[in-house]
Amino acid sequence: MKIRKAPRKSKSLFVIYSSFFLLVSIPLVTWGLVNGSFDIRNMAFDSVTVSDENPCVISLPNVNPYTLEVGKEITIQVDATLKDSGIESLKISDSTGILIHEESFTKSPISIATSFKFTPFKSGTVDMLGLINKVGGGSVACKISSEYDILGLKAMASNEIPTFTTVPAGSKPSQDIKTGVAYEYTLTALDIDGDHINYSYSFTPGATWLKSTIIEDGSNGKLAIKFYGSTDKPASYLANVFIHDGYSKHLVSQTWVISVSPAENDIPMVRVLSPVTSIKLDKGQSQKISWEASDLNRITKYELYVSQNPADQTSWITVNDNISSKTTSYLIDTSALNPGTYKAILRATDNQSPALVGIGLSPEITINGTTTPIPEDDVVVIAEPQVINMSPNSTDTVQNKQVTTKATIIAGTNASINEDSILVKLDDKDITSDISINKISEKEHTIIYQPDEDLVAGLHKMEIYFEDSNGKSVTKSWTFTIQEEEVVAEGYVKIFGMEMSQRTLIIIGAGILVIIVAIVAPIIIFKVWKVEQYKNDDNPSDSRFMPNLPTEPVPAFTPTSSEISNMVEAPPVVEEEKPVADAWDSYAAPLPQEPAMTIQTPIPVEEPQIKKVEPVIEDVPVKEDIVEPIPTPEVVEPITEEVTPVVEPVVEPVIEQIITPTEPKITPVEPALVVEEVPVVPTPEPVVETPAESTPPTPPEPDLSVDLNVGDDLASIYEQIQQAEQEETPATKE
Repeated sequence: MKIRKAPRKSKSLFVIYSSFFLLVSIPLVTWGLVNGSFDIRNMAFDSVTVSDENPCVISLPNVNPYTLEVGKEITIQVDATLKDSGIESLKISDSTGILIHEESFTKSPISIATSFKFTPFKSGTVDMLGLINKVGGGSVACKISSEYDILGLKAMASNEIPTFTTVPAGSKPSQDIKTGVAYEYTLTALDIDGDHINYSYSFTPGATWLKSTIIEDGSNGKLAIKFYGSTDKPASYLANVFIHDGYSKHLVSQTWVISVSPAENDIPMVRVLSPVTSIKLDKGQSQKISWEASDLNRITKYELYVSQNPADQTSWITVNDNISSKTTSYLIDTSALNPGTYKAILRATDNQSPALVGIGLSPEITINGTTTPIPEDDVVVIAEPQVINMSPNSTDTVQNKQVTTKATIIAGTNASINEDSILVKLDDKDITSDISINKISEKEHTIIYQPDEDLVAGLHKMEIYFEDSNGKSVTKSWTFTIQEEEVVAEGYVKIFGMEMSQRTLIIIGAGILVIIVAIVAPIIIFKVWKVEQYKNDDNPSDSRFMPNLPTEPVPAFTPTSSEISNMVEAPPVVEEEKPVADAWDSYAAPLPQEPAMTIQTPIPVEEPQIKKVEPVIEDVPVKEDIVEPIPTPEVVEPITEEVTPVVEPVVEPVIEQIITPTEPKITPVEPALVVEEVPVVPTPEPVVETPAESTPPTPPEPDLSVDLNVGDDLASIYEQIQQAEQEETPATKE
């Protein structure tokens, strides 16, 4: 019998090999995760440079590109430089081909610095693909570059406003100090979206004693600034801090007063009682300001001002500078004020010589006007000029020694940038002549510096100074660190940030290789052997392979009677028949009594007992074909259910063995004997009714399964047959 083989399962082999590969890779990957650095911010600054590798760069100068707010218009900046061709046009589109921005350059410059406005309309990833078309054919793709270069652009339904997490009341020892006493206040702010917090702070003139130290510069959504110092000059000093995340409506401020009193006197203490919280008014509405004040001496008068930047005394707008000392409230008319956000400033003067002045501040008062110009969504304009979005910052550790530094400068309210006043320093060295300026507008520029030589490893300081057309200036500095290149010792290699001995690495590699071979080799050998075995089983002659023959002769297979019966398909049993007793035990020739006895019905033949039957002819092969029946009259089967034959005692004479050759039906040796040895149940023939007067009674067919060589039995059968032929019953004659 041909052996069938199961289908080959190549997938199981793939799973096995993959499992071993992963088994070997897991330790190396784990090692790399533990000792390597996957901080995407550290890698971002290696790709922002406009160079031969990245000739076109797309950036966002004002906001965090990974937390864009849906529905807010933002500024997109594109910088490109080509060496082998001029720039013909710029095309910005999304992944579906929808055009976002298109611009042509008639003069075919080799370098461009342009910007355009873009508004995301749905949350999720923002597709933006840039393409620079060259003069004469060809194009260059643009790359998005930012602190989140790997993540690209992403928009969200709402961007949260940064908030202050400390209040000036937490100053140490307090906001009211004596001369010579050290003052300290650590201001902290948080942006839950992780946006870069831009900040700007200022003090009233004369507060040069108040110093600041940047603890966290806001680059990771956390800002911490420590203000400290002491002075011998008694006065009320104002400090003001603005913070925002790049969106114009996300500007918040914190203003407080530091009252420094002389040792022998005190400064009037002023507290604004109303309004209690920030309010919004329409232009022309009036707002009541109420306060309280205390002093060891007598207060002579009050002064009331409003300002958008209380720390800038030049921006104060006088409401009334001579209010009676007995007055504790005043009504402000907003008709003459421009729309904007203000704070009320109340000054109290005592009768000392020289007079001391105390100051109190109100919460923010926002005035809305019908003609208020709508500010740009991502441009925050305040009274003071600003330097925002500096990169890299103090939290970044940069490996690129020619890192690109960038910052955005914004002029104050109703002012423009004075380009001649821009001064940029790197490590106190003037590099203004080496910078490039991308002019987004008259009031907003981007400063970019790309060093020509490698910077030394370690801490570096960038500083930017400029003035606006209002004559106001700002100086902003920040630091970043270039990671020192580690020197690998001789005989060692660096893998996943760690030094390893070459000898150790070879030993580990050899061990891993041995393990792999020890595991995989048996599998491969087994698979090869299995394939060959299948081939030999299918076609043994193709490979001159013959199966081994047995050394001893194989005995012939002789089926038993039970095996033969199992191989022969038995006819379907229509109805279960009751077992029939052996006819020879109580057999008597039936007397024809009724016509019903003439109905030819197959005699139920009892299934022969296989155990007692022995094959007569051993050499004759057993055939499954049914031998033609002997042409003898069909034997009727008595219907035991309907008619019970009358059994009459028959005296059997003692007769010697009689052989009647003239009777073929009782010849013991017939070909049918060979057929009858096969336990095949004959198919019952259909019952055919025959008229009683024309058909004589037919003797029953003897059971051939019984030994017929016995003389007495044959004689008895013969005598019964003769009697059945000669006798007639009265019923038959009738």
